[in-house]
Amino acid sequence: NALPQPKPLAWTGPYDLLVTGVGGTGVVTVGALVAMAAHLQGHAASVLDFMGFAQKGGSVLSFVRLADTPSRLNQVRIDSQQADAILACDLVVGASPEPLQAVRHGRTRILANVHEIPVAESVHNPDAELHREELLAKLRFAAGEELVETFDAQALAQDFLGDTVSANIVALGYAWQRALVPVSLPALQRAIELNGVAVEANQLALSLGRLAAGDAAACEMLREGR
Repeated sequence: NALPQPKPLAWTGPYDLLVTGVGGTGVVTVGALVAMAAHLQGHAASVLDFMGFAQKGGSVLSFVRLADTPSRLNQVRIDSQQADAILACDLVVGASPEPLQAVRHGRTRILANVHEIPVAESVHNPDAELHREELLAKLRFAAGEELVETFDAQALAQDFLGDTVSANIVALGYAWQRALVPVSLPALQRAIELNGVAVEANQLALSLGRLAAGDAAACEMLREGR
């Protein structure tokens, strides 16, 4: 495993990660895996999930708070402008008012998956056509240009794994490699095992996300070699 490991976090307080996405795609699983990995390391973690109206296709926000000691976690919701990182598995949900409220300019890092999924809203309201650049502009305005990074988890999952079922685990691997998820790799891999769902596929998806983030050139060579 030749990929560089992200630098371990120097804990000075809680670490607040907001995962946003669409119901039915495993967003809640991403939050749960990160929290489980933290617990396996002996750290404290809390997860608070908010579901939109429709479980499948509605917006989902998973507030994940991590700390090295339980005393640092005094609440489960992430306060206004307090997010350290946002993993936007769905761009529309990621650029909606509540996640944006958690962003502090110059502090919050945002990793945005630019694959466009029709959220329930865009089905019922044709005017809510997905304007990718406008949504990204919102995120860049909120956080600062240099703190927003984009990638396409669905394309990676489709090209390498043959379907997009595990796209959000690919996103998790990408975010981990980019040091947005401060848990150890063995703990995260063990959490996937303990979760017991599509273990092999999810381990592969996690590795794929890491490769795409850590060595884009190798990832492209593999993609073209297929």
